[in-house]
Amino acid sequence: MNRVTAIISALVICIIVCLSWAVNHYRDNAITYKAQRDKNARELKLA
Repeated sequence: MNRVTAIISALVICIIVCLSWAVNHYRDNAITYKAQRDKNARELKLA
């Protein structure tokens, strides 16, 4: 039973790490996209 618990714990930890990496990656992309969008919107207002 100890072995099964260790395997399940390792899988849960791996899933948490993968999800946190994915969230961080897509959050960075969203922040970059928003900055580009806001910059272009400001430039269009000035034109």
